[in-house]
Amino acid sequence: MTLQLSPDQIAHFRANTHDVMGMRLQELEVTEYWSVIFSARGVATLTKQDMTGFLRYEQNKRWKELSKESVTGNMDALRAALTVLINEDLPVAERLNQLEPARGVLAVPHLGKAKLSAILLVTHPKQYGVWNDYSERSLRGMGLFPDFTPGMHLGEQYVAVNAVLLGLATQYNVGLWWLDIILEKIAVLVR
Repeated sequence: MTLQLSPDQIAHFRANTHDVMGMRLQELEVTEYWSVIFSARGVATLTKQDMTGFLRYEQNKRWKELSKESVTGNMDALRAALTVLINEDLPVAERLNQLEPARGVLAVPHLGKAKLSAILLVTHPKQYGVWNDYSERSLRGMGLFPDFTPGMHLGEQYVAVNAVLLGLATQYNVGLWWLDIILEKIAVLVR
């Protein structure tokens, strides 16, 4: 059984973030750089080195576990998938449904919700939060993880999770980058 935590844990970790300016500067550095790489023009010329760079903590400065599996086996398929992911003319649910592992028409092996939502965050840091094992564990531990209906696709699931993340960011006056850091810390308490 999962330990039930109060969402006020977010306020606790927010209050105990010592270097807010440093964290904010790091966020700006990362989002400014990677939003260019993951722009329409950048994705069209994306190299294996670009993508593996993003998956490395030293370059994304946020996620240590993104690099477990390579997504660069078929760069043409990866570029096609990322072109859809960053296309803001389509609803995010529709984009993610096309990329859903094992179900989407543009699915790329090992390109799942954690990597996809991290790319969404660095390209649109005020719009999209990160859904990974840490954020899911934290939301479940606080009783905030949304219920999914059977057969629900990744896109609709992400929209529901992102609505919770956006609500928490607003409620606790934190950016989605900062919220992701806080949720990773809360995840440790949920074990």
